[in-house]
Amino acid sequence: MDKKPCLVSILCAAFNHGPYIADALEGFVNQQTDFDFEVLVNDDRSSDNTAEIIRQYAEKYPQIIRPFYQQENLFSQHRDVYEEFFFPNAKGRYVAMCEGDDYWCDPLKLQKQVDFLEAHPEYSACVHNSTIHDCSGQSPDRPFINCDADHDLSFAEIAQGMSNAYHTSSLLCRKEIISNHQDFYYIARDHGFSDYPDAIWLSLNGPVHFINEEMSVYRIQSNPHSWSANLAAQYKKRTRFVEGEIGMFKALEHHVSADDLPVLTQLILEREYELLFLEGKVEQMVKPPYNRIFKSQPFSERVKIHIKRLCPALHKYYRKKKGFY
Repeated sequence: MDKKPCLVSILCAAFNHGPYIADALEGFVNQQTDFDFEVLVNDDRSSDNTAEIIRQYAEKYPQIIRPFYQQENLFSQHRDVYEEFFFPNAKGRYVAMCEGDDYWCDPLKLQKQVDFLEAHPEYSACVHNSTIHDCSGQSPDRPFINCDADHDLSFAEIAQGMSNAYHTSSLLCRKEIISNHQDFYYIARDHGFSDYPDAIWLSLNGPVHFINEEMSVYRIQSNPHSWSANLAAQYKKRTRFVEGEIGMFKALEHHVSADDLPVLTQLILEREYELLFLEGKVEQMVKPPYNRIFKSQPFSERVKIHIKRLCPALHKYYRKKKGFY
């Protein structure tokens, strides 16, 4: 691995991923490539055996794996592991991302993506389909994106949300683009998410190519404590996320072309409508400029909104009991 310049830096953020981290690391070191790559893996002060498993792999593959072990949890301090550790230390021209509870299932994944980006320098990134695996066993494995062929992702598709575009475990992109964070990135990050603004920024700096092959596995329900068990906590987290989306979209307005501005305007309206719903402000949901969104909702949803409007005291009592106030 030290004979040629490193072409790809794999970035893996891990926290309490003991049951899964070995799968992620195996997926990295088993990549079959005609170029050199490295793995930067960060343990964010896990309380389980994640750090020990990383040490074992780092000792076995010292020419590939470069570990970072935090003495204090960075996430709880609102610190950005990518800005502080990953990007400053990454040697590759390209970066790939995969969190410690997901993994790659195709040993040729990196080779396929690098081949594409090397042949198409105008593209900012190459992604692929993923398999969604439910760790609870409640649903069968399924593709992350349902499509029939390879295609390029537009700004509009990515801006609609990550669930419409690709999973982060599939991303390979040019380091100089993704590490150049803009104002809207920090707004999103401060509201708890960063893959979404990364994807948007990549789409604004060149086409993003989607390969319709399931080459990574995205685990859901891998940590039952990732969302708080009570409904009120989920409500607060969702509200914070939507507020971050609105702020991010508004900051994006001076980054996009005139052709893309209508997309942003519509997205802001849709997120503001969702925020009104979360906050229980049903009277505003049926008035301009949100009335068109309201009228586009399924009949059953419109009926529920009207019932809430007609019975405001009951609606307020329900929300209070659920902890929404």
